[in-house]
Amino acid sequence: MTEQQPWPHQPLDVLFLSADIGGNLPPTFAIAGELARRGHHVTIVGVRTRPQHPAPAGVTTVELPALAGMDVTLPTGKFGHGPALMRMALGRKTARDVRSLLARQRADAIVVDGVMLTSLREALSTGTPTAVLFHSFGKFWEHGMGNPALNALLRPFGLSPMALLERCAARLLPTDRDLDPAGQGSCRIAFDWIGTTERATPPATRAPESPPLVLVSLSTAWQKNHDDVYGRVITALGQLANGRSPVRAIVTTGGVQIQLDQTLPANVEVHVFIPHEQIMPHVDLVIGHGGHSTTLKALAHGIPMLVLPLDTSSDQPLIGNIIQRNRLGRTLPASALPETIAKTITHILTDHATKTATARTGERLRAQNGARDGADRIEMIAHGR
Repeated sequence: MTEQQPWPHQPLDVLFLSADIGGNLPPTFAIAGELARRGHHVTIVGVRTRPQHPAPAGVTTVELPALAGMDVTLPTGKFGHGPALMRMALGRKTARDVRSLLARQRADAIVVDGVMLTSLREALSTGTPTAVLFHSFGKFWEHGMGNPALNALLRPFGLSPMALLERCAARLLPTDRDLDPAGQGSCRIAFDWIGTTERATPPATRAPESPPLVLVSLSTAWQKNHDDVYGRVITALGQLANGRSPVRAIVTTGGVQIQLDQTLPANVEVHVFIPHEQIMPHVDLVIGHGGHSTTLKALAHGIPMLVLPLDTSSDQPLIGNIIQRNRLGRTLPASALPETIAKTITHILTDHATKTATARTGERLRAQNGARDGADRIEMIAHGR
């Protein structure tokens, strides 16, 4: 789809079921905002917005009682965010709240976060056209939701992921098919490939004498060993303050609570939040954790990546491998020493093949418009197409 569908002007009521787990908000907000701009009535249920990430204009947000205390920016216990994600995915209270909501609120289309299996079951039971919105590469979802043991375990509860997905009117995947291993050949999930929802501009002109600018962004959700990884990255950047290849760096914490027990090097500054769309046109390298949203935004700006996966049970290692395999940067274990990190930063910044590959990828991603195509698809299913 490349053009908005010529539907009648009568507004639709579109209901999103979601929660704030960090990287799922950008595609949710992008598509919801596009629908609102078209004049539709859009409500996002389950999301408590952050000051630095307000809901799009014209979009209403409503908290879901079962998820009201969920705050992924705060430190967790030894099980990390696992209990909160389980409550979001399979919680009985979550299902009960969603069932009650759907009984009293009219919707022409329902869009459910890919994590929320009980909510998806409840949405499908209403007979309302329902779409699933994913928020990473399809290979990650195919591997998890296609697991035979998981499907067998959840089938008696009506929660077999593959059975639920087969009943959906759309399976929206806002990512780049060329980079996604699931986009190469057969895939067990029939994704609707809509392209990235991340918007970007070409790199700004750099002054020849200006040192490279490095942006550090290690998730908008608290991660185990967050403080230690930030500390080693900052130490590495401090080692590159002078010499033949000096760099300057901006570290953003994304609103997450971190403790840095070190003196900042002269070439490093730390901020709680800076809008990425403002700074990325001037950035030469992004150091990230392998979050899908940050990674696609950086690549759309034509910026190479250094990925340090903080959660090996998530999609972060997969994304790091995709970056390295496509020569869009490098990946290192989160335990990498400052000297190794500094050496890798220098290698990426001076590697011509990496610069060429990221520039080409940026041009391709900037031509995509996942928000537009996702909104088109939701309009289609609402009208029975």
